[in-house]
Amino acid sequence: MGDKADLSLFPSDIALINKVRPLVDRLIVVLYSGRPLLITEVLPLADAFVAAWLPGSEGQGLVDVLFGDVPMSGKLGFTWPRSMAQVPRSAIGNDEPLFPLGFGLTYS
Repeated sequence: MGDKADLSLFPSDIALINKVRPLVDRLIVVLYSGRPLLITEVLPLADAFVAAWLPGSEGQGLVDVLFGDVPMSGKLGFTWPRSMAQVPRSAIGNDEPLFPLGFGLTYS
């Protein structure tokens, strides 16, 4: 869909998450995007939330971690905004971002 001024999820995406949540024991949401999107309102609905970025032809790596063949790991190289008021990142100031720089998982 390209660039857009508002980084909110599309209403159809939010509706899908809300529709699926009561139908499953565990809900893993995989977010394919090229940048952080605003997930604050749907984050509590998921048991796990994976920012997969745009894996292209390497999507098999995501399948490997989702099915437990490879340990899940990754850390943010930036802060993830809680709302549009924190975009651009320089606007975060003293407000807590949704996820701070370096947030994530590491397995050794």
